[in-house]
Amino acid sequence: MSPERTARKPNLLMTLFLDVVYLVLAVLGLVVACFRGRFGRSLDHLRRRLFRAPPRREGEKRCLWIHGVSVGEIQTTRRLARRFAEELEGWEVVVSASTAEGVRQAQAAYEGHLVFSCPLDFSFAVRRAFRQIRPDALVIIEHDLWPNICRYAAGAGIAVVLLNATLSERSLRGYRRLSRFYPWPPRSLELVCAQDETSASRFRELGYPAERVEICGNLKFDNPAPEAAELRAEMGFDADDYVLVAGSTHEGEEDAALDAFEALRKKDERAFLIIAPRRMERVDTIEAMIEKRDLTVSRWSTTKTRGSDVILVDTVGDLAKLCAAGDLVFVGGTIAELGGHNVIEPAHFARPIVIGPHYKNQKSIVSTFLVDDALVVVPDAAGFVDAILELYENRARATEMGERAAAVVGKNQASGDATLAALRRLLLSD
Repeated sequence: MSPERTARKPNLLMTLFLDVVYLVLAVLGLVVACFRGRFGRSLDHLRRRLFRAPPRREGEKRCLWIHGVSVGEIQTTRRLARRFAEELEGWEVVVSASTAEGVRQAQAAYEGHLVFSCPLDFSFAVRRAFRQIRPDALVIIEHDLWPNICRYAAGAGIAVVLLNATLSERSLRGYRRLSRFYPWPPRSLELVCAQDETSASRFRELGYPAERVEICGNLKFDNPAPEAAELRAEMGFDADDYVLVAGSTHEGEEDAALDAFEALRKKDERAFLIIAPRRMERVDTIEAMIEKRDLTVSRWSTTKTRGSDVILVDTVGDLAKLCAAGDLVFVGGTIAELGGHNVIEPAHFARPIVIGPHYKNQKSIVSTFLVDDALVVVPDAAGFVDAILELYENRARATEMGERAAAVVGKNQASGDATLAALRRLLLSD
């Protein structure tokens, strides 16, 4: 154990204070969920993360615990986790997620590894999880740092690492206010692997030690594209078909995609649409919306061919490969004011990409693409329809934009090497 990782005695009063705050917030959250018709779902979330202990890890290997909030973070770490297990002999990798979908995705992506729901930050749930897992290091992807988890890790001499970290200007202001009452980020955090210099400088502005911040790039660039070279043909599409993919969509964005599709159909009767909503519970609503427009629709889980006007994706984890079937890809959460989702997946397949103006959660990545004119940002839903039609008419421009997008991915694939090197220096320094 390194001197910096010496176990520290926890502050029991602070632990009690945090537990009381969490209890109040949990009760208030259930009350609000009840009024919104989500009581059952919220109660299940609490049961899963508060009262179900993770399985006990067997064996005596050193253990790296990787945690991500949901599907996006879990997918981010796929290649890194595999390389870590292959290159650092004697270590075992376990994976946790906060959401139920994240856990399901982790079980599929990390077959053979222990996967479980991350505990809520109540002290008893945190202690129980650490006893069951017995980790030597905890790696948190992008965010989701919690006080009791960090404090327990510090008390047990367990290294805590934040990977693929970003820090927005808004979060910086919030953390500054929080730091008046509680040191944040916690000093038990031993390493921050930031995506870019902007985020790294903001961690330093918070007073976090500069020697503990490294710029490693964005791990999302490092994940390989899924095998999907033959998917378009397998789905029954040929070179004369034109396929629009609308991925990770939210309320309002399906209407925009359907408007664009109907405009395309007036120009080309061989146009098709694939819609992959971000939330699976919205599938029934979207299906009814499509049928109301007198369009035929099939669900991906039951029909994986072009037998209808619209294919509605009702499974988790398939969007990345479905981008390969498209001629053009819209990435959601960007017309709806939600901060945007991953534009790298369609770029892997050299597809032209269109997004809306609201991409604050992906600002660093989108900026990288914009520098090389490798995607289109539209101002609103009407501008989205116009952009789709323009790219349909100008196939040469669309093809060149897709090729530039793939080149951007290729230029930024060193993040895995840099991140793994940083982990090696920290974890093998004992």
